[in-house]
Amino acid sequence: MNREKNRSKRDVSQRAYKLGFNQGLKGHAKERCPFQEMERRGQWMGGWRQGHASYVAGYIDPVMIYQNG
Repeated sequence: MNREKNRSKRDVSQRAYKLGFNQGLKGHAKERCPFQEMERRGQWMGGWRQGHASYVAGYIDPVMIYQNG
């Protein structure tokens, strides 16, 4: 049962990171973070930073990012 709880928590964190990454990659502002809870907000912001860095570097296609990253 403990594994299920950890997995569920990880899935939520991964989803928050991916959502933030996609928002940053699209050039959206970090103030658009939909999460209030600190852990999810932190994951979202981490994803947003990575996505935004790729956006600023001129990457618009996620496939390009993974090939060059």
